[in-house]
Amino acid sequence: MYVEPRSRLCSLLIAKDGAIKFNLTNFMEFYMKNKIIHLSVLVMLGLFMSMNASASRMHYNIAKNAAHGLAQSAWDNIDHDCTRLNQFVKIINAGVRDVLRDIGTKYRGRAAEDFGIGYIHGLRDVLRTVVRDCVGECRMLGDAMGEWSGKMFCRLAVVIGHAPSFTSRIANIDGGICGRAYRSACENNFVGTAQSMCPAYANGHPFWNFYRGRDGGSCGYNPY
Repeated sequence: MYVEPRSRLCSLLIAKDGAIKFNLTNFMEFYMKNKIIHLSVLVMLGLFMSMNASASRMHYNIAKNAAHGLAQSAWDNIDHDCTRLNQFVKIINAGVRDVLRDIGTKYRGRAAEDFGIGYIHGLRDVLRTVVRDCVGECRMLGDAMGEWSGKMFCRLAVVIGHAPSFTSRIANIDGGICGRAYRSACENNFVGTAQSMCPAYANGHPFWNFYRGRDGGSCGYNPY
């Protein structure tokens, strides 16, 4: 959908060099006062505004479609790898910064503004979809690890008679958007699983130390 980028004065260009311009409002008032508005004048003004809006929409759409293709190609080349989501986000953010830096300086005028906004919206649409899908994927995997490791904790606790220790620590990394989604889902599901399966052991420091991702527990995130 085309989005009007900003309110602009609609002016009627009189001189070829652009030196003389009449504001449309003043233009209409002039003819109203002099009672010489003709149907042909109104038709010309209507065509002028319609053509201007159509051109703006086309400029916007050209850039949006191209940017959508560029962003999707970038994600395809990264092989839809959600562990590299933050790198993809950086690429898209750099593209947005290019537009914000260049429009109004290197590239000027209404066409350039419409074009730049279309480009940003094309990038944004792909980014929004990719982030949504990756967060869902990473949370799903975190849920799975939380459930499986919670069950393992409980089975081991029953055998040894106390909360076990997680001795083989994971070199947890931040992992950006995906890492945070994974850890959050894993930890929540671990706690819920353990409290349901072996509530007598699901408390205290040994229990917390077993799963906490930031401490290298079973919910640690390390794709490398």
